Amino acid sequence: MTRFRTARALAALLLLALALVACRREPADLAAVPGDPVGAVQAQVKALRDNDLVRYSRLSLPPELHARSEALWARRQAEAEPVDPEDAREYADMMARLTAPDAEKALMRDLEPKLAKFQAEAAGQWPLMQATASIFLGAAIQANTELSEAEKAHGAAVVEALLAWAQPELFTDRERARRAVAALSRTARELELPTLEQARALPMMPAMEKGGVALAGLKEAARAYDLDLDQSLDQATVELVSSEGERARVKVSYPLLGKPVAFEIEMQRVGDGWYSADAIEQTETELAEAGPVPAEAASTAAPAPEAGNAG
Repeated sequence: MTRFRTARALAALLLLALALVACRREPADLAAVPGDPVGAVQAQVKALRDNDLVRYSRLSLPPELHARSEALWARRQAEAEPVDPEDAREYADMMARLTAPDAEKALMRDLEPKLAKFQAEAAGQWPLMQATASIFLGAAIQANTELSEAEKAHGAAVVEALLAWAQPELFTDRERARRAVAALSRTARELELPTLEQARALPMMPAMEKGGVALAGLKEAARAYDLDLDQSLDQATVELVSSEGERARVKVSYPLLGKPVAFEIEMQRVGDGWYSADAIEQTETELAEAGPVPAEAASTAAPAPEAGNAG
């Protein structure tokens, strides 16, 4: 189980924001899934731009499959081992520090020697550190069996853009650090999840609501380092590549730190809506591996709204 360390919170949360926004890509629109593949992906972009992960979740999968996934979430919560006491203590300590009245000042005081150490270590070694990071991240992406080839190519392009942007003076800038820490502190207060037990007990939809709060805060922290994820989403374009029967392929293009990034998505029609074919396949595989969900778990998952034809 992941251990939460205050000293690593900023970097870890910024990476989480990038993962959410740059690498995952299921379509979403709460009221109705658009009846064409381009509109479905545009709705996904809008949901991420709005930090609306409930909408993102509801329309990431066909209603019946989403309900089964939500039931599996509830089942896994019921079957989960108790929270590890050490993890619980570290999480509570991190959240207490982030939400304390003097959080920004105290966190910056603790961060200062780490920034100074990084500044000294990076001097003259940054090109080698960048090259090492490129090799490590590239290998990690290629070794990830949960990613499709298109996702791996997209991830590699994102890594290339981020490594070109990352410079020591950016991360050792104290004013930028103060702005990022303040954003994370405000977000932690708004989340109102002081204990790991509370966080793990959230049902799927309330967890998505909290995720939207976290995403908004992480975007704000990233902007302190000139990484404007909303700007990338605002400038995203979606075009149809091919369409045949119940399948279609669309191309999504967007700028990331001044570099063009693009990837393609295989879409599948289910009922009146279009969804990521990879998301459907991965969810069906996960459900099959988990086995039947008990009736009592399935009954606790609210059914997703029926998808209407918006196109």
